[in-house]
Amino acid sequence: MPDPIGTVVPFEPMMRAPVARILVIDDDPEVVDVLVTCLREQGYGALGALTSDDGLRLITRGRPDLVLLDVALPGMNGIDVLKRIRSIDPTLRVIMVTGSKDPLLAGEALQLGALAYVDKPFDLAHLKRIVAMALRPDQTITQ
Repeated sequence: MPDPIGTVVPFEPMMRAPVARILVIDDDPEVVDVLVTCLREQGYGALGALTSDDGLRLITRGRPDLVLLDVALPGMNGIDVLKRIRSIDPTLRVIMVTGSKDPLLAGEALQLGALAYVDKPFDLAHLKRIVAMALRPDQTITQ
């Protein structure tokens, strides 16, 4: 049986402890690579998963501080993944990242406790600000 984590972009060893651990769940390997690289450059420990199942498995193995979650995932969509995340850990911070412009999806994600809903293609500078705000314990984001 193949390793179920075979589709995961692993943490890189770092000289110092990361500021926070962030999990990126997106079925597009290029998006995962760009986000993981960008987050690591900001000093975060970043990990990527290409499927909802791998992402949920990683959450149960070691709770990240923040999840960047794509809405359009094959199999279980991002809204369903968010519901599962809420059942695993209702306090886990989640930012939805999507190419969908559907305001109903955005509303549902925010009602389920997502901190923000960021449209693709995204501006990395904007996303960095949203991530930094999401990691502040006193900050509530409305997007």
